[in-house]
Amino acid sequence: MTTHAVDPVLCMALFVSDASQTSDLDNGTIRDVVARTLEQLGPNECYARAAEVFGDRPETALGRITWARELCSRAMALAAV
Repeated sequence: MTTHAVDPVLCMALFVSDASQTSDLDNGTIRDVVARTLEQLGPNECYARAAEVFGDRPETALGRITWARELCSRAMALAAV
């Protein structure tokens, strides 16, 4: 999958959200989840929680951040068109 540059805080928000990697999320849902998570937690807390996951469960964190980055890249690129 080709990814487009996207603000890392958006990826972190999806990463720490309650969204399931097994769900088939459409682009609008991804944008809603990211916005809701940022509204609830703010950017700094998103980064803090992501760092905690990387420290506690690095074996699962890489897969989830890759997933979050790919989905955010797709959803945000289409929103900009």
